[in-house]
Amino acid sequence: GGARAPPHRGSIRGRGAVLAPRAAFFVAFLAVSFYGGVDALPLEAAGGAVAAPAAPKGVTAAPAKPLLRSTVGQAVKSTITPKNAALVLTIATVGSFYKVKTSATTSAVEKSKNYVLGLLIACVALVGNAVVSALRKVLSTYDVGSAQQVGLACLIQGIFAVAFCVNKGILSVGPGFVEKLPKKAFWIAAVGASLMNSVVKTLETKAFAESEMSMCAPFLAFDPVMQFVIGVAVMPAACRLVGLGCDDVNTSYPPYHITSVCLIALGAFMLAGSNGAKVSGFTGKEIAYLGPLPVGSWYILLNCVIYAFTSRMDKLAIKSAGKTLYYAYGRLLMAATTLGASFSSGSMTKKALAKFLDPQVAGLIMCVCLADAVYMLSLYQAFAWISPVYVTAVKRGGGILLASLLGVLFFGESMAGKMQPILTIVTGVTFLCL
Repeated sequence: GGARAPPHRGSIRGRGAVLAPRAAFFVAFLAVSFYGGVDALPLEAAGGAVAAPAAPKGVTAAPAKPLLRSTVGQAVKSTITPKNAALVLTIATVGSFYKVKTSATTSAVEKSKNYVLGLLIACVALVGNAVVSALRKVLSTYDVGSAQQVGLACLIQGIFAVAFCVNKGILSVGPGFVEKLPKKAFWIAAVGASLMNSVVKTLETKAFAESEMSMCAPFLAFDPVMQFVIGVAVMPAACRLVGLGCDDVNTSYPPYHITSVCLIALGAFMLAGSNGAKVSGFTGKEIAYLGPLPVGSWYILLNCVIYAFTSRMDKLAIKSAGKTLYYAYGRLLMAATTLGASFSSGSMTKKALAKFLDPQVAGLIMCVCLADAVYMLSLYQAFAWISPVYVTAVKRGGGILLASLLGVLFFGESMAGKMQPILTIVTGVTFLCL
């Protein structure tokens, strides 16, 4: 007859014990309905179903159960849509973000004095990157090789950067030049990063040349996703084996970063389902597709995987020699890689090189050099201050929107069916860097 003791916090009693299995059944029902429709459910299993009475002669029985199944299945499928999933993920992300920020604990990232400055510098990098992408798309209309334009731009940047380093005393060319060169760790990281950056830049140039910017740029959102995945899954082992990515071992990520990554991936696949253009509005050429995506989009996705490793090498090289000297050496290494590959393939002919003597092409190359210098130096400084996950989140999140707007304003591209996926990606990236 005494009063019942209240349940302990965190235990499943009373209503919770009743609701838990019902909730699990409801989730399972939705999953089965989504993938196979209600028809996949065993509603007439042996031993549990009672046969319906036969209809009188001459009267056709109404297919009640198939009709019910079809109606319920369509209702479930119309409810579980990518748009609704994006809404649920957004609510979960905001809720998790609020809970983390109002808790007593403070993350190590928030304690960093350079965190806000790193984010601001990353914003400068995203503007430079979007401008470089737009300029390279314009260059592609002059039928210049992707590897050649990247290599020439890197060579010009490298020569000017070396001259700047010598003038400022950062690089000494007098006696003891060899002794003053950076250590072995720098060269391993610099050469590896330059080789990978050469592939990244060349593929990105081809992507924007062969497909619309508004279809390629959003897939750059997978950059912070891969940064996050590689940082958590690969870098601990890489740190133990070769000393790469050791900063990621001590980096902790709040729960809302997981939902942010899901938002980014969902937004990208929503974009894949949008009605992409079959003909470029800028060049008038037919856009090649591989499966559901343009070929250019696949190039960008491959870039994101490669860049997850490249950014860690960049950070290691910057710590070894500083961003300016690394920029100078890195540009020359990239020039040697891309121009060497172009020469080996036989595409560096007099006819191909003569195209760069055109005043308009030469002017565009110089503009690429200036914009790329702003982009890379800002990027390197941001890497020196904060995690590559946050740098790429800012750069790609804003860059997606900016590149898509540039595609619409200057290259005659359409945004039909792309706005909501892009906003979903931007939302995920925004919360990923908070």
